[in-house]
Amino acid sequence: MSSEESQRFAKEIFNADPQIVHLGLVDLEGSVLLDQSSAANAPTEPDSDRREFYNQLAVRRSTREHFDEAYGKTDYIHIIREKMQQVILYLPDLTVYLTLEKSMTPDEVKVTAQKIKFLDNDIMNSGI
Repeated sequence: MSSEESQRFAKEIFNADPQIVHLGLVDLEGSVLLDQSSAANAPTEPDSDRREFYNQLAVRRSTREHFDEAYGKTDYIHIIREKMQQVILYLPDLTVYLTLEKSMTPDEVKVTAQKIKFLDNDIMNSGI
């Protein structure tokens, strides 16, 4: 996925739900394709801690994939923290990391995850 494609996909993700605060697009090897806050007009260069975090996302994804045959594929992971919520979506060619407003309900998070999965299908079908 090129930088331009990543930015287009990020814009569509932010448009999917106004309660998305931050997003990261990570390839299957853990390399950062895009890191952006909803308040920013353009992606930012992540610091070394965030780069390490994204790399660990790829490692965890790979570990979970070992159990796909026995338990089925992981669709997304929803983490509720004291100050925010996190969602990690496993799309075919990349991992999407989101931070969300704390006020979102689990049902709203599920709807947002489904919207993003449909965005991914649309983008992949259009040749990106």
